[in-house]
Amino acid sequence: MAKRPTASRRQPASAVLSVSEIRRVAATDLGKATRLAAEAKSAGLADPFVHHLLAIKLKQDGKFEDAVAELGLGLQLDPQNPRLMTEVGFCLLELGRRREAAQVLGVALKLDPKSAETNFGYGWAAERLGTLAVAESAFKRALELNPNHADAAAGLSGLAVRRREWDAARSYALRALALDPRQTDAQMNLARVELGTGDFAAAEAQLRRIVELPYLKPQARASARLLLGDALDGAGRFAEAFTAYDQGKTEMREQFDRNFEGQRANTAYDGVQEILGEFLETPASAWARPARLVSRTDERGHAFLVGFPRSGTTLLEQVLATHPDVVALDERPVMIEAEVEFLTQPGGVKRLSSVISELLEPFRDAYWKRVREFGVNPAGKVFVDKHPLSTFRLPLISKVFPNAKIIFALRDPRDVVLSCFRRSFNMNAAMYEFNTIEGAARFYDAVMHAGEIYMDRLPIDVCRLRYEDLVADFEGSTGALCDFLDIERTARLSDFAATAAAGRIATPSSAQVGRGLYSEGAGQWRNYRFALEPALPILQPWIEKFGYEPT
Repeated sequence: MAKRPTASRRQPASAVLSVSEIRRVAATDLGKATRLAAEAKSAGLADPFVHHLLAIKLKQDGKFEDAVAELGLGLQLDPQNPRLMTEVGFCLLELGRRREAAQVLGVALKLDPKSAETNFGYGWAAERLGTLAVAESAFKRALELNPNHADAAAGLSGLAVRRREWDAARSYALRALALDPRQTDAQMNLARVELGTGDFAAAEAQLRRIVELPYLKPQARASARLLLGDALDGAGRFAEAFTAYDQGKTEMREQFDRNFEGQRANTAYDGVQEILGEFLETPASAWARPARLVSRTDERGHAFLVGFPRSGTTLLEQVLATHPDVVALDERPVMIEAEVEFLTQPGGVKRLSSVISELLEPFRDAYWKRVREFGVNPAGKVFVDKHPLSTFRLPLISKVFPNAKIIFALRDPRDVVLSCFRRSFNMNAAMYEFNTIEGAARFYDAVMHAGEIYMDRLPIDVCRLRYEDLVADFEGSTGALCDFLDIERTARLSDFAATAAAGRIATPSSAQVGRGLYSEGAGQWRNYRFALEPALPILQPWIEKFGYEPT
């Protein structure tokens, strides 16, 4: 690639010498070089390398927004600088802006495909977006380009954990730690291997050591506490386990409260209520199924798998994906255009209610285009779109895809709320609600309340399936589900665990689904009844409605 002239070459001779001096110092003393860069910038020097150094310091201090702004100044001077773009991508990932990060890193990778760091960053973004095969390829490329890239080795270790490939996960983690003993993801993955193989004492010892590391980032410390809870839970020490979970979630909440607590009007809970409120103000006739069916693409059928996080939706999706006539897409954002148009602005649901079906065709086209961009071809297949929280999007689904069927996954509400509290998620407004037991229960109540109203008033075909029934009577439950989807049941459905491992599940359920069917997932709440007490009055109506044993 031809080397572009940088801003430093356009500076006066004295400025060029100043940049050269900063570069020389940076080779041996990054801290001193950063101080020199700050002085040079104050004196009026504009150079991409100066902005890069200052951005690295801001990133180290956790000031990711400021770092992005500083890098932006550098990119104004050198718009095709892949190193600056890569740093922007890392900062965007830290800020949870995964899709933007992937776009920036994708451009950087085209400019410099032989950069190990950029390949790693692209893999990290792909992993966060759930495209795990892409992430694995990128991590491997990074390691081939730089065999000493500890972060790439740790990334491959994490992907192996998802697939329950314990030997590979341990091998990559040990390789990462040999390269960098402070690589915390690798240390965490070794603990995950111990958890996965049932050595809870070893996992506990490892995690207690990790949470005390002075260089551990706050979010990593919180995640380590949640894993410590799992180790203590596995050992049957439930009170201690809950203390660890509670500490981890408290630390998570403290890290993100400025993003979500200070804007109560924009919480996920309030968003569900606002959508429902607008829906209830519209006439029932506005939601009638169109007299003329919308144009079909070449898929055989279309189903949305909804419910609530940790209700067994991933298990159900993987069971269905084993069927030769079904394809699925693990929680990918494919309905973006329609959501932005009708669910993100006040009055959107009311506008949606009055739109005739033909005018929604561009949103259908955009949806199917995105499905194919994620590597899934629905031609001749039943396409299953799994998003647990699409329960509150049912009015949108009903309008845009009036022929689609709805699979509604259920699980004991007490187990659902407990599981949401125990797990670590990529943080957004909805996942923030899971940082307290009461918050998770309150959000569950809001989503279920909205879902029941939608399923009662919208002209949609719904099949409800309880997780506990699927485990107790796999053949009968899957037979009923196949009948609902107009496909023949096949014995191959029982092979879903192997299919799940090959498919690279992106959600926190990956390790559990890889185990196959197991009954321990039902009734776990009994071990934590003492902690669930504040939530039980909120959940009791749903416990009764869905036919679960009274508290």
